Amino acid sequence: MISTSRFLAAWPFVALSILLLATPGAAQPLRSFAPLVKAQLPRVVHIKTGTDRSTQQQRQQQRERFGPFQPPEFYSGRGTGFIIDASGLIVTNYHVVEGTERVDVVLSNEKTYRAQVIGTDQRTDLALVKIDAKGLIAVEFGDSNSVEVGDWVIAIGDPLGLNYSVTAGIISAKGRNIFDAENTAYGEFLQTDAAINPGNSGGPLFNLDGKVIGVNTAISSRGQGIGFAVPSNLVVEIVQQLREYGRVVRGWLGVVIQEITPEWVVSVGLPEETDGILVNDIVPNAPASRSDLRKGDLLIAYRGEALTRVPQLQKLVAFTQPGDTAQVQVLRHDDALSEWRTVALEIEIGNEPGSPELSRAKPDAFDKLDIALDPISDAARRRHGLREGQGLMVSRVGAGGLGQRIGLLVGDIILEVDRNEVTSRDQLAKVLLEKRGGRVPILIQRDNRTIYLTLRAADLR
Repeated sequence: MISTSRFLAAWPFVALSILLLATPGAAQPLRSFAPLVKAQLPRVVHIKTGTDRSTQQQRQQQRERFGPFQPPEFYSGRGTGFIIDASGLIVTNYHVVEGTERVDVVLSNEKTYRAQVIGTDQRTDLALVKIDAKGLIAVEFGDSNSVEVGDWVIAIGDPLGLNYSVTAGIISAKGRNIFDAENTAYGEFLQTDAAINPGNSGGPLFNLDGKVIGVNTAISSRGQGIGFAVPSNLVVEIVQQLREYGRVVRGWLGVVIQEITPEWVVSVGLPEETDGILVNDIVPNAPASRSDLRKGDLLIAYRGEALTRVPQLQKLVAFTQPGDTAQVQVLRHDDALSEWRTVALEIEIGNEPGSPELSRAKPDAFDKLDIALDPISDAARRRHGLREGQGLMVSRVGAGGLGQRIGLLVGDIILEVDRNEVTSRDQLAKVLLEKRGGRVPILIQRDNRTIYLTLRAADLR
């Protein structure tokens, strides 16, 4: 006979079993996640990051504690990702690939491929990488806006190095803002109690239809069963820019804003049901300053969408192409005695400060290479024996672009182009622009050796 106390202690597990075996209203009761997991596993990958083997081998020789037959351990980080295109495009977290020299992707068949970083976005903690592999199966994205609190979800990943672990839970909350104002993802994160641990980062959060509705990105250090995922609709928008440009360009309005309270609404004589975002100030020389928007206006709609929260407006503006015109509606009163009135405005959105420009003009010779270049860090300069100001490091190589076709790889250091020493992007672009015909020799340093690559000047036109 089971005692009452033991039955009550076991009740949560009994309730969970009943729910799994007989969901009310379901045509077929959910008995197992196994079919869903089996179908989606080939779409999930493990990501290992670290230093290049050759670099690590040089370091290993200086470490007496390693025996002569011990292989170099060049991996220092782990994460998860998932395939979004059969061409080899994979989504993961920015913090998984941040600052690493090498990114390797391990498929479910245990084959390992060297990956190329196509683009990253620190603000949303997303990255896009690519491998050259055949027979890949891509995930399908679901609509994260349709997700409800209480929906079942499963996470597949590599927590703590335990390959292809699967955890299940529910959506605990929506619209969480887990980053501060300097690094916001627009307060849209999904909260889940599906177990997420270090190594799950960048992995998919699936709904019961087998569609990705989020990218697992963070866990709470202060509690158990609290994890967060970037919602799929935001992921799709970010990935589209990363795929096309290798980076994210955000629109900018240039206003200081805050959400309103019911008490404030009543105090200024507005109807109690009024929603909107209050303009506290306008940044000098910002796009808003060149419009008729005023301090004290209540923003109530942006491009036809009613406004209720600050993160909502931040996202709408950010994903407006710089140079485009946005239709805005505000409530305004000219003084304390006047009535509030609705005013329609048009504002030309600018480029967020610090965000790279996306030129709509005809691409120049450098743009056709489809690569990104970064200054060389002091540590890398010392490691490669380079002088101050000498060379530029390739930080992105566009898939299928001219740079990839001639053999450039992420991590290469461009030393010379057409026998001219490379010192800056503008100087490199000038050399390419002035080359009228023939072949252009490019001297690069890869690991501890120098290599010549060539391209045809005609391909730059």
